[in-house]
Amino acid sequence: MHKAAYKIMILTSRFGEGHWMVTQALKGHMERLGMQVIVVDLMAEAHPMMDAMFRFLFTQSQTMSQYGIHYYGWSYYSTRRIERTHPLVRTGFTLGKGKLKQLLLEHRPDGIISTFPYFDVSSVVRQMNKATPTFTVITDYDLHHRWILSTTDHYYVATVELAEQMMRAGIAPDLVHVSGIPIRDQFDLYPQQHTMQSSMQNEEHVEALFHKYGLHSGLRTTLVMSGGLGAQAISNRFLRLLERIPNHQVVIVCGRNERWEIELKEKFRLSSNVHVFGYVSSIHELMLCANAMVTKAGGVTLTEALAMQVPLFIARPQPGQERENARYFARHGAAVVVRQDVELAMRLCEAYNQPALLESMKRSMVSLARPYAAKRIAIDILDAMTSETYPAQSPLRASQCLAAMVNNATHTSSEETANAAEN
Repeated sequence: MHKAAYKIMILTSRFGEGHWMVTQALKGHMERLGMQVIVVDLMAEAHPMMDAMFRFLFTQSQTMSQYGIHYYGWSYYSTRRIERTHPLVRTGFTLGKGKLKQLLLEHRPDGIISTFPYFDVSSVVRQMNKATPTFTVITDYDLHHRWILSTTDHYYVATVELAEQMMRAGIAPDLVHVSGIPIRDQFDLYPQQHTMQSSMQNEEHVEALFHKYGLHSGLRTTLVMSGGLGAQAISNRFLRLLERIPNHQVVIVCGRNERWEIELKEKFRLSSNVHVFGYVSSIHELMLCANAMVTKAGGVTLTEALAMQVPLFIARPQPGQERENARYFARHGAAVVVRQDVELAMRLCEAYNQPALLESMKRSMVSLARPYAAKRIAIDILDAMTSETYPAQSPLRASQCLAAMVNNATHTSSEETANAAEN
């Protein structure tokens, strides 16, 4: 029997929506398992004025990056391989520690999860003479050493490659779990529903979605996620080039940027093949209608596209984790990454003229996807607090994932050899 109502504290941040979305996905599954979850935006609670200033600078960095001023990228790469003994770790990465100690005394959680890299949370726990287990869920496809300041956390990562990097950086293999990045349930549920339904049922469902959003099901569809990209990242020339692709429609989602939404609706009010939306809560439905997606390279957005198998086209990813995320997807054939948005329009046009390219990208996405990450992590964390054999029996352990890859490769090679012998 599991202990009733384990209390879990999740430390997160609103620096970009990705950390928050991962937190909410985990929270939902943990609560379904009977756990009580406390979500803490630590920086906002500890230093609200400083948090507001940092979030403003982070938002502005995306705008400034469009003009070649990459101060966020500089800070990211200059500290990417930072050592645990670095003076900045001992002095700079300490904001919020006092508030965390206060919260630990107040709430007395049974486990602590970090979905944002503040500092070595496990050391704070030890300083308080507590034995509370600590966990970290990395929300990108690149390793920045600020994520791994603790050598005793259990880490949940997106890929085997990331796990290997962490082990080379000194994290014990038993502490690294290849889980994928947690995303909203509707993205995890779609592949299962798609598999269970007949081809005709799937076609009818998609046709109904085209009708719901006022789209033409007979046209190739490019989904442009401009809310995260920002108005400065999308030139008029780029949108006009997309508009001119034959047998094609453009769906532009502006998110909560109402000014940008109004501007684009006025600009394309006479264009029958350009559809502009504001915030769309069921964005997975538009992804289901899309043949390709233009987006920024946030870890969660890319993971959602991965689940829906929508080929990705990315222009000028911001230096830092977004650039490294984009490089990972491009390296594995799941994304096209270019320097200029005009070039991106040309690559999209080429892809539509070569359907095999889009199909190849979809196959790559199938091989990269790790569905049900939030559910698997929630179960694994509950097991960590209840099972004496954990982590030896955890199916997410990096060492087991690596062994499975080797076994699969050996099995495939043996089959190919047998087939060749028969032929």
